[in-house]
Amino acid sequence: MEHLNRYDGIDPRVLKHIRATARRLARQHAVPGMDAQDLEQDLVLDLWCRMEAFDPARASFRTFAHRVIAHRVATLTSPTARRAAERATVPLDMPVVPGSDITIAEMLPADPEDAAPGDSHALRLDVARFIASLTPALRRCCDILLSENVAAATEAAGLHRSSVYENAKRLKRQAIAAGLGGYLAGPRHFANRAGT
Repeated sequence: MEHLNRYDGIDPRVLKHIRATARRLARQHAVPGMDAQDLEQDLVLDLWCRMEAFDPARASFRTFAHRVIAHRVATLTSPTARRAAERATVPLDMPVVPGSDITIAEMLPADPEDAAPGDSHALRLDVARFIASLTPALRRCCDILLSENVAAATEAAGLHRSSVYENAKRLKRQAIAAGLGGYLAGPRHFANRAGT
């Protein structure tokens, strides 16, 4: 099998392990929609992103790499409900939230040119699902937090500001637990080039 990708700066033995692992996962169809090349690239990228955490005082680089690869394989092949839902295909005429009249197709712009730069359809869908899953009190808290004047909106709702801020903390925790925190993470930057 010819390898099309070059990964300068990675130990050849680690790369051999990554390629063997990727081929094994592809043969087992462990990650739907990913072939050996896709898996190889994913494993190398994950290792590359974690190279900053390597501490030669704790273990050799090969040991570190094997642990990172094993953890990424476990994550990729984990049969969690969220990952299964992400990989599933969904018809565009399906409601965003069960029982809702709003379909996925209605949330998409008619013309892709009309979408604002950086506009994420996935983000809008995930936020709509998240808000639909909230209790009425937390939905009211969302409305208050989105108002122009939080203090005035809190007073108009007959609530104390401390309860709104406590609910805001609860909203943040639930949003992160629902997977919305990934939208806030910026790109990783490295001070040094990997492998040097």
